[in-house]
Amino acid sequence: MNKVKSIIERYLNNIFNKLNEKKIQNHRLIFYINSGRSGSQYLAELLGTAKEVVSFHEPAPPMTGDFLTLANTLDYNNNKSKRIRRIKSYTIKNYLRNLPENKVYCETNHMFIKTFFDVICEDFKQVNVIILRRYLPSVLKSFVELGYFSDRHPNWHLWMSRPDAVTSAIPCLNYQELDQYDRCIAYLIDIEARAIRFQQEYPSIITSEVRLESLNNYQNVLELFETLSITPTQATETIYTEKINQRSNLKIMGKENTVSLADCEERINNYIDIAIAQGVKVPHSLALKA
Repeated sequence: MNKVKSIIERYLNNIFNKLNEKKIQNHRLIFYINSGRSGSQYLAELLGTAKEVVSFHEPAPPMTGDFLTLANTLDYNNNKSKRIRRIKSYTIKNYLRNLPENKVYCETNHMFIKTFFDVICEDFKQVNVIILRRYLPSVLKSFVELGYFSDRHPNWHLWMSRPDAVTSAIPCLNYQELDQYDRCIAYLIDIEARAIRFQQEYPSIITSEVRLESLNNYQNVLELFETLSITPTQATETIYTEKINQRSNLKIMGKENTVSLADCEERINNYIDIAIAQGVKVPHSLALKA
């Protein structure tokens, strides 16, 4: 009975969406390209203070799990993969249908560049994309401490694409021979390469490149809002001073897992040197300067 109800509901929503297609397409949408652990939740809160913006971090469906498996194993142009992943466009259209005319939809989900960027760019006319970068050794430090790409974190594979995925944008060193550090680094470099590939494949979509650290300065926040043609409010000025990407103690898996930033810097440089020696064209846009 529930399955029948779901089918009927989706059928009716598709009809309503077609009837309201003009209204849906009048809305602007803002998405982010980032690796995760780069301040996307903070950005969702910050942009959510704009007068015109309704902002989300990782709204349902978050496009993790099975959707990521599709992106790891099937090309983006695979009909089955695209049909299943289009649920994201369908869900957003349902939301936009009832959104006031002047509102801008913002989603800072790091799964965008991995599991649904293509269907969004095909299904919506007004898309803006922010490429959000954070000092790479800091991101690596966070990844390692949280146990990503290791047995210490049982669920990392649900949202972190494999650097040797079918859809990866850059060759990975032999994945099976890499330790946790190098697997994390390979992933982070691939995300940067995916961002560059996105800019090349969608030249008509305006992309803005932002360093998370720069948003500690309120003037830079105002410039970002101006770039996005959104209006800051008093809440914008209040929230910008909060600690960026603050992590709760529950997310840290013990002091024994703490690693040094210097070690992360060294490991990244070593990986890049080996990759270049093997003919890999490592992106020059990596956030390697603090």
